[in-house]
Amino acid sequence: MLQRVQSVLLLLTALALGVFLGTNSFVKAISPSEKVVVNPYHVFHQTGNLASFNKDIYYVAVLGGLALILTVFTIFQYKNRIRQMLFVALNSLLIGAALAITVYHIQTDAIKLGSGEGTYGLGMWAAFVALAANWLANRFIKKDEKLVKDADRMR
Repeated sequence: MLQRVQSVLLLLTALALGVFLGTNSFVKAISPSEKVVVNPYHVFHQTGNLASFNKDIYYVAVLGGLALILTVFTIFQYKNRIRQMLFVALNSLLIGAALAITVYHIQTDAIKLGSGEGTYGLGMWAAFVALAANWLANRFIKKDEKLVKDADRMR
């Protein structure tokens, strides 16, 4: 049923993935006209109006988009909890891979550009929220499956 806790958590996962895809994951402001930005699409060093370094990382956005689509599809698989657990596990792998690759690009590309320290943006925290909500949804799906098996055993 759609009103179950795991459905709400999967909806939260989908919303968090949308935020991850739409916002910056890391920003380092070196000066008022110079900054380094990492989002699921690019790593770029902007000086004034020009980009002095631009690296496309669209595969992170593809992983996040696939995870978003899989999350929405998984919400409607409530009649088959085993299949739903499988999709949630696959979704965890996709979200984890997108998060790991984003951290990798922050560490190898963004930190080395310019001086000073940067801050993690809303996109990075949204990815962590998506991963945690996905994990909790899996726990509640397993709990429901256990309740059904216990009820079948009692008959």
